[in-house]
Amino acid sequence: MRTALHLAALPWLVALAVLPVPAFAENSPAFELKLDIDQNGKMDRAVAMQEPGGPADLYIYLAVGEDKLDPSRRPDFVKKGLTEDRVIDLESKGKGSLAVTSCFGCGASKSTEDTLTIVYRRGQFLVGGYSRSWDWNQQASNGVETKVGECDINYLTGRGTVSKDLEAGTPIKGKFKPVPLKDWSTGRRPKACNF
Repeated sequence: MRTALHLAALPWLVALAVLPVPAFAENSPAFELKLDIDQNGKMDRAVAMQEPGGPADLYIYLAVGEDKLDPSRRPDFVKKGLTEDRVIDLESKGKGSLAVTSCFGCGASKSTEDTLTIVYRRGQFLVGGYSRSWDWNQQASNGVETKVGECDINYLTGRGTVSKDLEAGTPIKGKFKPVPLKDWSTGRRPKACNF
């Protein structure tokens, strides 16, 4: 009986062993931010880790307080491959929201900047907002073709706007609903935010 119990527990121990724990000792976080994302009065921590040229992973630790983060502590939430672009900022936007800003090209002749706003509602991490701006120059047969624009989606209100080629922003038709952060990918980006 005792051996059977030990064998039954083995799969659980293996599952716990493979849960992601970021390697803070070797790599310092790309960005780290303290905020009260779950709005319970206790400070939480968001950590973005990214190897040069690799995707960014987001780790969220609830109720870690002001103490130094213990490298052996498992995160409460992990989003692997949050973005393929370079993370340039983590910011607290009020009401517990976390904004993760990334860029491709970062000011070059072909560049985009994306901001994903993450919120915690009813026990779940959600994408509450998404914005993107682009300045894209490419060679054409008659010179350089430039595409500029931006979009802003508020998944919490269900509304969005888009502007292209320096025109004023116009409402995007349709309603938007919050997306669970675990399900987010660039493929979920609204078509209006493509150029």
